[in-house]
Amino acid sequence: MLSGGPFCPLVTGGQRVYRSIVAAMMIATFVGDVDELTAAYDRAHELIGQRGGAARFGELRHHCATSDDALYIIGVWESADHIRQRWASDEMRSLLAGVGFPEPTELTILDLHVIEPPL
Repeated sequence: MLSGGPFCPLVTGGQRVYRSIVAAMMIATFVGDVDELTAAYDRAHELIGQRGGAARFGELRHHCATSDDALYIIGVWESADHIRQRWASDEMRSLLAGVGFPEPTELTILDLHVIEPPL
């Protein structure tokens, strides 16, 4: 029985075991012109990479996806506090504004239960 989650599955010796981690998932939604949002995202992503990436701020995984009317950033972070601190920081807000990337229409933070495949 698992308790104290969230949990990250690990495979060792052919057996799956789980280790407890403290992690959160973020879904940032940006509604608007997807071509403009994607271009601004690409500029921001390049700058963040040039400055050492987001791992130093607690981001463990990062995905970007689009629909007909929105861009989504989905990330796994060390904790909900890491997400809030990064997205509220003057550095992040300035960087995003500087490349024409808007504030999220919605920012959802979820407790992460399981990560597959393991980190």
